[in-house]
Amino acid sequence: MFKEQYIRDNDKLKAKETLLMEIKEKNTREKIALTPKQKFVRYGAVFAAFLLVAVSVFGLITANKPGSAAPQNAALSASADQTASEKAAVTSVESYDDIYGLIETIQNNNAMAGGVMLESAAADGAMAAPASGAKTEAAAEAPAPGAANPGTPDYSGTNVQVKGVDEADIVKTDGSYIYYIAGNQLNILKPDGAATRLVSSTALSSEDSWWGYNSEMFVLGNRLMIITQSFNTVWVNDANGNYQTNTDQTSAVIYDISNPAKPVQVVSLGQSGNYVSSRMIGDYVYLVTSQYIYSPVKGTPITYIPSTTDGVESKLLQPADLYIGGNPQNAAYTVIGSINLKSGANFTSAKAVFGGTSELYANADHMLLAFSRYTEETLPIAPDKDGKNVQITNSSTNTDLVLLGLSEGQITKLASGNVPGSLLNQFSMDEYKDAFRIVTTLNSSQQRIFTDGVDTYEYDSTSANALYTLDLNLNILGKIENLAKDEFVKSVRFDGSIGYFVTFRQVDPLFAVDLSNPASPRILDTLKIPGFSEYLHVFKDNLLLGIGYNANETTGAMQGVKLSMFDTADKANVKEVNTAKVDANWTAVGSNHKAILVDAQKNLIAFPADSNYYIYRYTEKGFELAARVGMAADLSSWNLRGLFIGDNFYVLGESGVTVISLSDFTVLATVKLG
Repeated sequence: MFKEQYIRDNDKLKAKETLLMEIKEKNTREKIALTPKQKFVRYGAVFAAFLLVAVSVFGLITANKPGSAAPQNAALSASADQTASEKAAVTSVESYDDIYGLIETIQNNNAMAGGVMLESAAADGAMAAPASGAKTEAAAEAPAPGAANPGTPDYSGTNVQVKGVDEADIVKTDGSYIYYIAGNQLNILKPDGAATRLVSSTALSSEDSWWGYNSEMFVLGNRLMIITQSFNTVWVNDANGNYQTNTDQTSAVIYDISNPAKPVQVVSLGQSGNYVSSRMIGDYVYLVTSQYIYSPVKGTPITYIPSTTDGVESKLLQPADLYIGGNPQNAAYTVIGSINLKSGANFTSAKAVFGGTSELYANADHMLLAFSRYTEETLPIAPDKDGKNVQITNSSTNTDLVLLGLSEGQITKLASGNVPGSLLNQFSMDEYKDAFRIVTTLNSSQQRIFTDGVDTYEYDSTSANALYTLDLNLNILGKIENLAKDEFVKSVRFDGSIGYFVTFRQVDPLFAVDLSNPASPRILDTLKIPGFSEYLHVFKDNLLLGIGYNANETTGAMQGVKLSMFDTADKANVKEVNTAKVDANWTAVGSNHKAILVDAQKNLIAFPADSNYYIYRYTEKGFELAARVGMAADLSSWNLRGLFIGDNFYVLGESGVTVISLSDFTVLATVKLG
């Protein structure tokens, strides 16, 4: 019993790949998502002094802790509505000094919160420390299986948002072999039912890399790319002399797997920043990273300009490759680099947008970046209606948007815009027939400080949800606002001209929205049921799958994992036709959609929950549990995956692989990993 509880708790603590980025941005929305009304008293200068010291200490810790959230800049604006309605123009960069000047401004605004530290260089120039004799240049939805070989049985691919746009994951298959990253090694297996065997286990180099749970991969023909977190050593010359410092870097290591028994490393490419996400379109991988600037040195661009490396030399992105977001609040970049996985040994293109980190959506032609922004307006002290002197501060969240064009590895800036509120995840965005659709949650707050005598505070906060449609210039075409007050978006799924999203507080309203006319979106139905769906997936025509949690209708307390099937034949009357209570308290699916496998043709719904891997089928009678594979030896279900090849199903965990027959769901074999 203790071990099972430990496993559940460990899973809940497990960070997903993009958690660092999300903490940095979503921290702002949580800042104002408190109880509806709070009232308290501040005892003058004593409390003020304590608060100043506490904020300063926290800021210094935050600024200097590697991987920690960078401080937010509470920008002043005329009003939240005005800020949201103004176009957030993205400007080009003429010189590195443009960027440094902007960092300096942000640093000055963030000084009270422990912002970035700026230094002056004694001599121009800094370099990435050469590795292995390298020289350095200091200047300048649907499953997505690969194409099967003739005679290869059908097989499942990674669960992705957009058909034809692959997403990196810890497991891949080409139908002939299974590739799985466990811990710090790449395991390649030959799938053959009961005769399945481990072909090779390749230890991933730990030199200049932190191999682990953030490692993901792509497979294309005889090439395999592993993406992981690493760092780049930079030499700096400043007034204090010469010294070296490490900057965050994401590595893309490419292997030749033409001989699965002995993969050979071809090249290791690096891109500035922490790993956010990636997409593969055709032969090209688009790598997205988030680079925070902590200690820029004036006159030494490598300390504040993103770079790429091919293992031989490092190159700074040129000013023409840099853009400044319309409302930058953080000394940070979103960096996007493209790599030809089939034949390339270097970056095809690289761009960076200064101003924050992002959620992202991508299809075959476009990548849409979304930057969360927190705005504040503080009014002068003035009498209220009762004659009491009061200072009012209004706060809200907004999202800035940058649209990039993608074509054969080339990346171009197309448009910019913004919408009120903040996003849940990548599924909050979608494009259909040249119109973008975005679902947001708008958090608003008002703080009132009554200054007569002992300062008294009052605080109100509210939330509401909205859907916006935008054209290709990111101008708003239509909108539906003020939905589900004091609730938060839990899941979103777009299906052609229909959008579905779930909000939650005590019960689960599932909204169905008609988007056939982007200029005039309209609510078709609102279905309220106990609990909520944390992930939505179109199972087949007129059936929508939801996976989430049961919840107490009075308190909203979660009560275990729940499967729901919705009949969407009548969009104006969506019905929850079947449910199943899963014998588990938590599942990774809501945080990582790649953890679930859904295939209506094979009639499979498979996912990890607690320390087990569940395989369900769906019939007219409802959900039927076909198999449950115990994976308690893994101590975490975060890295559990499942896939099918032909008539067999493979459950993969760090402790080994379990092979199951799809004909009767009996266990055929277990294979230990090296």
